[in-house]
Amino acid sequence: MYEVEKPIELFRSAQALYRARQFEDAAAGYRRCIALVPDFATAHMRYAELLMQLGRADAALAEMRAGFRPVSGQISPFCGEGEPIRVLQLGSSSVQGQTGTERILDPQLFETTTILVQYWDPELALPAHDLAFNLIADPDIDAPALAMATELLAPDPAPVLNPPHLIATTSRVAHPIRLQAIPDTIAPIARLLPRTEIEAERLPFLLRSPGYHNGAHFELITTEAELVNALATLPGYELLQIEYVDTAAADGRIRKYRAMIVDGVPYPAHLAIARHWNIHYFSAEMGAPERAEEIAYLSDLRGHLGDRVTDALVAVGRSTELDYVGVDFSVSHDGRLVVFEANAAMTVYLPDESAGVPERRAAALRIFAAAQKMIADRVASRRSR
Repeated sequence: MYEVEKPIELFRSAQALYRARQFEDAAAGYRRCIALVPDFATAHMRYAELLMQLGRADAALAEMRAGFRPVSGQISPFCGEGEPIRVLQLGSSSVQGQTGTERILDPQLFETTTILVQYWDPELALPAHDLAFNLIADPDIDAPALAMATELLAPDPAPVLNPPHLIATTSRVAHPIRLQAIPDTIAPIARLLPRTEIEAERLPFLLRSPGYHNGAHFELITTEAELVNALATLPGYELLQIEYVDTAAADGRIRKYRAMIVDGVPYPAHLAIARHWNIHYFSAEMGAPERAEEIAYLSDLRGHLGDRVTDALVAVGRSTELDYVGVDFSVSHDGRLVVFEANAAMTVYLPDESAGVPERRAAALRIFAAAQKMIADRVASRRSR
């Protein structure tokens, strides 16, 4: 779990020092807060006010420019009939690693307000809502934002989906360690190392720059020469060194499944099949036989995977304690679940009706409907108390 200073607590401490006219100590507090969260807009603005008090107009102007961001929520209005369910989404200014909810929060059912935690004034009350949905899903790049979301939601009585303090346990390093105890499950161990400490031992292994998604900056290392080349090209001072598990089947191809666990229940999302190891659906090799195999998975997850793998999959999803979480996985040669990732940052794609893949579209719609029902049930339960 990430140990991150609490940005909002630092901000409030600086505010108290400012009101007590302890300007130098307050300035140090604001700077510490901004160093932790560089785009914390309100901290920049309050620091600018302090600098004006100290007569440092040029520095104050620079802080005001850095903090010039919207601080009010963006509202997606309700367009249906009757009483809407009001959902508050907490996101991050980071462009990657957030939960996609556009297809879930249908305006015919929901009124949705979205705030970015770095741009929200923590001295304001949160917008009115029946349920909060934390969208910040990548602890490897957004630990400070998760800390801010945790603080903002701490006094909130409404139910919270994907609480931010639980997201912190799904990092690429921490989560595989937790999964080791689940029967019939292989979770390749990852280590975050300075690039100078990575050596060509125990080949093959995977090397990845943290904070990237969709297979970017991700290499399979099978020789010392490949390691030298990867170290010369992968960005970042630290890299993830990950155990490589070969899941190629007898036909030489690798199968990468995606399932979403919604309120503890697994729903199939897609199956990608290819001969290369770094598979994503957009790079898969899906001919007619492969499509038929995917349809079999989408039509009956348990029937296709079997009880052993399905039970392990459910256990992996529930181990996160998250309400809406994705698992990318394969099946080992001896029939065990091989977990590539398990986190809330996974996307469920909804193909167009004209795309010729009605089974994939139907599977996606089932996932969205399950998430909508989960939200409605949580809100109804709270309202009935």
